Amino acid sequence: MNDKPQRGQDQGSTGFKVNIDQKDLMTGAFEQPRARRRVSVSLNDDPPSSVKKTLSTEKERKAEKKAHKKRNRLKARKNKRVFSFMWLCMVLLASFTLASYLINGSNDFFGASRPEGTADIEIPQGKLTEEKLADILYEAGIIQEPEFFTLYCKVRAHMENFAPGPRSKVSTNLDYEALLNTLIGGDEDLEEVQVVFPEGFTALQAARLLEENEVCKAQEFLDALNNLDFTQYDAIAALGDTSGKYYKVEGYLFPDTYNFYKGEELDSVIGKLLYNFQRKINDKLLQKVQESGMTLDQVVTMASIIQAEAANEQDMFNVSAVLHNRLNFGADYDIYFLECDSTSFYPYRNAKDLEEQGGTLSYGNYDTYKISGLPAGAICNPGIDAINAALKPNTGGDAEQYLYFCHSDEGVAYYATNESDHEYNKQLAGIS
Repeated sequence: MNDKPQRGQDQGSTGFKVNIDQKDLMTGAFEQPRARRRVSVSLNDDPPSSVKKTLSTEKERKAEKKAHKKRNRLKARKNKRVFSFMWLCMVLLASFTLASYLINGSNDFFGASRPEGTADIEIPQGKLTEEKLADILYEAGIIQEPEFFTLYCKVRAHMENFAPGPRSKVSTNLDYEALLNTLIGGDEDLEEVQVVFPEGFTALQAARLLEENEVCKAQEFLDALNNLDFTQYDAIAALGDTSGKYYKVEGYLFPDTYNFYKGEELDSVIGKLLYNFQRKINDKLLQKVQESGMTLDQVVTMASIIQAEAANEQDMFNVSAVLHNRLNFGADYDIYFLECDSTSFYPYRNAKDLEEQGGTLSYGNYDTYKISGLPAGAICNPGIDAINAALKPNTGGDAEQYLYFCHSDEGVAYYATNESDHEYNKQLAGIS
């Protein structure tokens, strides 16, 4: 007989219970909880990024501060360059403005920029000021620069001399001095005369022409050439010491046709000639003077000899070649003087003029038979062609070796490179 209980039967009080945890019923791998890892920092190991950021903050601040200073220095240098550029622009603008003001004022002073015509004006009753007179003339078109005219009136005019009343047919191209004379004289018109100064005229010839036309006395004109102050003209101011010159502005009285008034003031008369010279010697010509290695006065002096010696414009460049060659390498051929007849009797033209004036010369530093180099100053007043020839002598063919020249009575020119040929040329010219 089998005494064991069957599977599934109740075992009564003797049965047991099996407890199964829920985790035992789960499938898959069982993950053990992770233990927290300690972070250890060794002094010999590189720190982590978070620590590294903390440690490098001070270094970055110093680097940033250094970079900031560098940026400030660069910005300061840039600002300094901008400031310097702006300052230069302001200086140039001021210079151009002043130059323009002076040029426009000078043109208006001589009436050079004003068209021909007439206008009627009236001097009002009561106190007349320089500014009021300038406004009246400006509105009538008689002047173009009222501020400049005002300054001139303050120096030259006495306002009480302007009688009130109408002034009819006042010319619109009068220089300031003539304009003042016209206004002071009421309706009385100043008589105008035209005087032609040819190329190569001298101060003495100019004085005679002016006296003949009743513009001024000859001797007063000659005295004024040395005694009046003309340093407002750049060419005259650059002369420096003029004690060796007979007439200090000889050479700068530009040959041209001029309108004067009888009895005109001497500073106005001479100023017209000097102003014309300064206007004709433009920046381009001044650049050539600088490139030549000569001063403007040396160029004018040489040009005056060329003007007096040459037969025509073409001849001027060959005469210039002779003068330059003698100055540059004449000593190599025992030639130490320019030996130009035109300089022998200055301030007179020739021996006949010298005899008429007493037969003696006051100055001996003009005769190029006795002095080496150029004379102390110009011997006449040359034109632009002679000035150009002085700056650019002929250097073609034999001209670069010319040392002698002569002319026949008919004006035929002869040139030579040696004394023997020169003597032969003199025979051909009929002056042997």
